[in-house]
Amino acid sequence: MNRFEILLASLLMLISAAVSGAEKYKPDQTLLFAVRGTDSLYLDIYRPTDRIDPAKPTILFMFGGGFKEGSRDSGHEWFKLLCAQGYPVVSIDYRLGLKDYRQAKLDLKFIKALDRSIALAVEDLFSATAFLLENGSRYGVDPHNMVLSGSSAGAISVLQGEYEICNRSEIAKVLPEDFNYAGVMSFAGAIYSHRNPIRFKNEPCPIALFHGTADMIVKYKKIAFFNLCFGGSDEISKCLRKQGFKHHIYRYAGHGHEVSIYEGFCFDKEMEFLQQDVMKGNRRSIDSLIDDPEAPEAPWGKKDFKALY
Repeated sequence: MNRFEILLASLLMLISAAVSGAEKYKPDQTLLFAVRGTDSLYLDIYRPTDRIDPAKPTILFMFGGGFKEGSRDSGHEWFKLLCAQGYPVVSIDYRLGLKDYRQAKLDLKFIKALDRSIALAVEDLFSATAFLLENGSRYGVDPHNMVLSGSSAGAISVLQGEYEICNRSEIAKVLPEDFNYAGVMSFAGAIYSHRNPIRFKNEPCPIALFHGTADMIVKYKKIAFFNLCFGGSDEISKCLRKQGFKHHIYRYAGHGHEVSIYEGFCFDKEMEFLQQDVMKGNRRSIDSLIDDPEAPEAPWGKKDFKALY
C-alpha cells in the first residue's frame, strides 16, 4: 500500500469510529465461544477472499471502549485491509467490567476496579483462545499461529494476556503450558502489575507497541500506587529493554488517545512486523519517535479518563 492509501484507510477508520450506521464489512461466520452468567460471548471470523496462506497468522482482535462500551465489529475497516493482504481475522466479545462505573477519580478504588475489569477481559480472551485451540481447524483458523491485537482497553487486555502467559500466572493455566501467541500488536495499551516495576519471567512473543506520548486516557508512561503499577507503552518498553527482550515501539509525538485507532494509518509498519518478526522470525528492536504532520488527530484524543467515567 502506498502512503495515500494508508492515510485514506486511517481517515476512514476515524470516521467510522465517530459515525454510526455506516455499512460494515461483514464476517464470514459468527460463533458462540463462552457463556458467563447472563453474558453470551461471540467471535466473528473474517476470511481472505483468495486462498489462505498457512504461513500468515490469524489476527485475533479485541476492541476498545474503556471496559465500559464498544463492540467486536468496531475495527471492520481494518479487518477488510488485513483480509485483502491474506490475513484471517477473529474479533471477540469480552465482558465490560466498568460498564456501570461512574467515579471520575483516579484513586485506589478505580485502580482495583480496573484490575478486576482487566482480569475479566483476559479470562474471556483465554476462553476464546481455548475454544479455537479445540475447534479452530474446522473453521480455517490455525490457533498455533495467532497474533493478538487490540485498541485501548483491548490493547491493555492483549498485553496483559501475554504478560500472564509469560509469568505462568493462575489465570493462564487454562491454556496448554507450552502455548503462546505468535505476536502482539498493541494500540495505546498498558500492563497492570501487582509488582513495580513490570517484569517478565519468560521472554514474550514478538511485541509491537503504538502509543501517543500525550495520551491521558491510557497513560503513555505509568501510574503507580504503592507496589501496584499500571504501565503504558513507554514503561513496558523500558522494562523489556532492561531484560534484554527485543520489541518494537512507535511513539507518536504529541498525539493523544487517537493512536488507539491508528491500525489503518500504521498498516505499513504492521505488515513489516508481521512479515519480518512474526513470520520470518527475525526478532528486531525498533524504537521510533514519530513526528508526522499527516498522522490523524481526533477531537476526543486529548481527553483524559474522567471524560469516560
